[in-house]
Amino acid sequence: MTVKPNQLDLDAIIKVDKIPAAGRVVTIETDQEQREALAERLKVSEVTDFSAKVTASRFRGGVRAQGQVKGTVIQPCVVTGDPVSQDIDEPVDRIFLPGQDAASQATAGAEIFVNLEDDDLPDYFEGNEIDLTDLVLEVFALAIDLYPRKPGAELPEGMAGDDPAELSPFAALKALKKD
Repeated sequence: MTVKPNQLDLDAIIKVDKIPAAGRVVTIETDQEQREALAERLKVSEVTDFSAKVTASRFRGGVRAQGQVKGTVIQPCVVTGDPVSQDIDEPVDRIFLPGQDAASQATAGAEIFVNLEDDDLPDYFEGNEIDLTDLVLEVFALAIDLYPRKPGAELPEGMAGDDPAELSPFAALKALKKD
Protein backbone atom coordinates (compact mmCIF):
# COMPACT_ATOMS: atom_id res chain seq x y z
CA MET A 1 0.00 0.00 0.00
CA THR A 2 1.37 3.37 -1.03
CA VAL A 3 0.60 6.45 1.05
CA LYS A 4 -0.45 9.46 -1.03
CA PRO A 5 1.06 12.79 0.12
CA ASN A 6 -2.33 14.39 0.73
CA GLN A 7 -3.50 11.38 2.77
CA LEU A 8 -0.59 11.26 5.20
CA ASP A 9 -2.00 9.89 8.47
CA LEU A 10 0.28 10.41 11.45
CA ASP A 11 -2.36 9.45 14.04
CA ALA A 12 -2.24 12.70 16.01
CA ILE A 13 -5.92 13.12 16.82
CA ILE A 14 -6.83 14.10 20.37
CA LYS A 15 -10.27 14.17 21.93
CA VAL A 16 -10.69 17.46 23.75
CA ASP A 17 -12.95 16.10 26.50
CA LYS A 18 -10.51 13.24 27.23
CA ILE A 19 -7.49 15.43 28.00
CA PRO A 20 -6.36 14.79 31.60
CA ALA A 21 -5.39 17.65 33.91
CA ALA A 22 -1.67 16.94 33.34
CA GLY A 23 -2.16 16.98 29.56
CA ARG A 24 -2.04 14.34 26.86
CA VAL A 25 1.27 13.57 25.18
CA VAL A 26 1.09 12.79 21.46
CA THR A 27 4.20 11.13 20.05
CA ILE A 28 4.61 10.80 16.29
CA GLU A 29 7.12 8.45 14.75
CA THR A 30 7.20 7.79 11.01
CA ASP A 31 8.08 4.75 8.93
CA GLN A 32 9.88 4.75 5.58
CA GLU A 33 6.67 4.86 3.54
CA GLN A 34 5.35 7.87 5.47
CA ARG A 35 8.68 9.70 5.11
CA GLU A 36 8.60 9.10 1.33
CA ALA A 37 5.08 10.54 1.15
CA LEU A 38 6.19 13.45 3.32
CA ALA A 39 9.14 14.17 1.01
CA GLU A 40 6.80 14.17 -1.98
CA ARG A 41 4.36 16.47 -0.18
CA LEU A 42 7.10 18.91 0.87
CA LYS A 43 8.85 18.76 -2.53
CA VAL A 44 12.25 17.74 -1.14
CA SER A 45 14.50 14.91 -2.29
CA GLU A 46 14.22 12.90 0.90
CA VAL A 47 13.03 13.02 4.49
CA THR A 48 15.38 10.71 6.39
CA ASP A 49 13.89 11.34 9.82
CA PHE A 50 10.68 12.87 11.17
CA SER A 51 9.24 12.78 14.66
CA ALA A 52 7.22 14.99 16.95
CA LYS A 53 6.27 15.05 20.60
CA VAL A 54 3.44 17.41 21.52
CA THR A 55 1.66 17.82 24.84
CA ALA A 56 -1.95 18.97 24.59
CA SER A 57 -3.29 20.57 27.74
CA ARG A 58 -6.47 22.44 28.63
CA PHE A 59 -6.16 26.19 28.21
CA ARG A 60 -8.91 28.84 28.71
CA GLY A 61 -11.71 26.66 27.40
CA GLY A 62 -9.58 25.35 24.57
CA VAL A 63 -6.34 23.44 24.10
CA ARG A 64 -2.70 24.48 24.10
CA ALA A 65 -0.32 22.27 22.12
CA GLN A 66 3.36 22.55 23.07
CA GLY A 67 6.24 20.36 22.05
CA GLN A 68 9.01 19.72 19.57
CA VAL A 69 9.24 18.66 15.91
CA LYS A 70 12.46 17.03 14.72
CA GLY A 71 13.62 15.67 11.44
CA THR A 72 16.15 15.69 8.64
CA VAL A 73 15.58 16.64 5.02
CA ILE A 74 17.82 16.27 2.01
CA GLN A 75 17.46 18.56 -0.98
CA PRO A 76 19.70 19.76 -3.81
CA CYS A 77 22.08 22.70 -3.33
CA VAL A 78 20.88 25.77 -5.26
CA VAL A 79 24.41 26.33 -6.58
CA THR A 80 25.90 22.91 -7.30
CA GLY A 81 22.91 20.56 -7.25
CA ASP A 82 24.69 18.33 -4.73
CA PRO A 83 22.56 16.91 -1.91
CA VAL A 84 22.41 19.08 1.22
CA SER A 85 21.19 17.71 4.53
CA GLN A 86 19.33 19.92 7.01
CA ASP A 87 18.54 18.94 10.58
CA ILE A 88 15.32 20.45 11.90
CA ASP A 89 14.52 20.88 15.59
CA GLU A 90 11.66 23.34 16.04
CA PRO A 91 9.40 24.19 19.00
CA VAL A 92 5.62 23.92 18.70
CA ASP A 93 3.31 26.24 20.63
CA ARG A 94 -0.23 26.75 19.39
CA ILE A 95 -3.57 27.55 21.00
CA PHE A 96 -6.84 26.07 19.75
CA LEU A 97 -10.16 27.59 20.81
CA PRO A 98 -13.63 26.18 20.26
CA GLY A 99 -15.91 27.84 17.72
CA GLN A 100 -15.23 29.83 14.64
CA ASP A 101 -13.00 32.81 14.13
CA ALA A 102 -14.87 36.02 15.00
CA ALA A 103 -13.40 37.75 11.92
CA SER A 104 -15.04 35.22 9.60
CA GLN A 105 -18.43 35.83 11.28
CA ALA A 106 -18.28 39.61 11.04
CA THR A 107 -20.83 41.45 8.98
CA ALA A 108 -20.12 44.42 6.77
CA GLY A 109 -19.37 47.50 8.84
CA ALA A 110 -18.68 45.51 12.02
CA GLU A 111 -15.64 46.47 14.04
CA ILE A 112 -13.12 43.81 14.96
CA PHE A 113 -10.26 44.45 17.35
CA VAL A 114 -7.00 42.84 16.28
CA ASN A 115 -4.19 42.98 18.81
CA LEU A 116 -1.00 43.20 16.77
CA GLU A 117 1.09 42.80 19.92
CA ASP A 118 0.14 39.12 20.35
CA ASP A 119 2.50 36.45 19.07
CA ASP A 120 0.01 34.37 17.09
CA LEU A 121 -3.71 34.34 16.71
CA PRO A 122 -5.36 31.17 17.98
CA ASP A 123 -6.65 28.43 15.71
CA TYR A 124 -10.28 27.39 15.98
CA PHE A 125 -11.78 23.92 15.98
CA GLU A 126 -15.26 22.50 15.68
CA GLY A 127 -16.46 19.37 17.41
CA ASN A 128 -14.62 17.39 20.01
CA GLU A 129 -11.40 16.45 18.17
CA ILE A 130 -8.24 18.23 17.13
CA ASP A 131 -5.86 16.69 14.60
CA LEU A 132 -2.33 17.86 15.39
CA THR A 133 -0.97 16.42 12.12
CA ASP A 134 -1.32 19.66 10.18
CA LEU A 135 0.26 21.60 13.03
CA VAL A 136 3.44 19.50 13.19
CA LEU A 137 3.71 19.34 9.38
CA GLU A 138 3.34 23.12 9.15
CA VAL A 139 6.07 23.72 11.72
CA PHE A 140 8.34 21.22 9.94
CA ALA A 141 7.67 22.65 6.47
CA LEU A 142 8.29 26.25 7.57
CA ALA A 143 11.68 25.26 8.98
CA ILE A 144 12.94 23.87 5.67
CA ASP A 145 15.54 26.09 4.02
CA LEU A 146 14.12 27.39 0.73
CA TYR A 147 17.57 27.92 -0.76
CA PRO A 148 19.87 25.23 0.64
CA ARG A 149 23.52 25.82 -0.09
CA LYS A 150 26.37 23.41 0.37
CA PRO A 151 29.05 24.90 2.67
CA GLY A 152 31.57 26.81 0.57
CA ALA A 153 29.50 26.66 -2.63
CA GLU A 154 29.59 29.90 -4.62
CA LEU A 155 28.41 30.89 -8.06
CA PRO A 156 31.18 31.35 -10.63
CA GLU A 157 32.12 34.95 -11.45
CA GLY A 158 29.77 36.40 -14.05
CA MET A 159 26.96 33.96 -13.18
CA ALA A 160 25.86 35.84 -10.07
CA GLY A 161 22.89 37.42 -11.86
CA ASP A 162 21.75 40.93 -12.38
CA ASP A 163 22.60 43.67 -9.93
CA PRO A 164 19.35 44.83 -8.28
CA ALA A 165 20.61 48.43 -8.35
CA GLU A 166 20.88 48.28 -12.16
CA LEU A 167 17.36 46.82 -12.47
CA SER A 168 15.62 49.52 -10.45
CA PRO A 169 13.40 52.07 -12.20
CA PHE A 170 15.67 54.79 -10.83
CA ALA A 171 18.61 53.34 -12.77
CA ALA A 172 16.57 53.70 -15.96
CA LEU A 173 15.80 57.31 -15.07
CA LYS A 174 19.46 57.97 -14.34
CA ALA A 175 20.35 56.72 -17.82
CA LEU A 176 17.96 59.27 -19.30
CA LYS A 177 19.44 62.13 -17.29
CA LYS A 178 21.82 64.34 -19.19
CA ASP A 179 24.80 65.75 -17.38
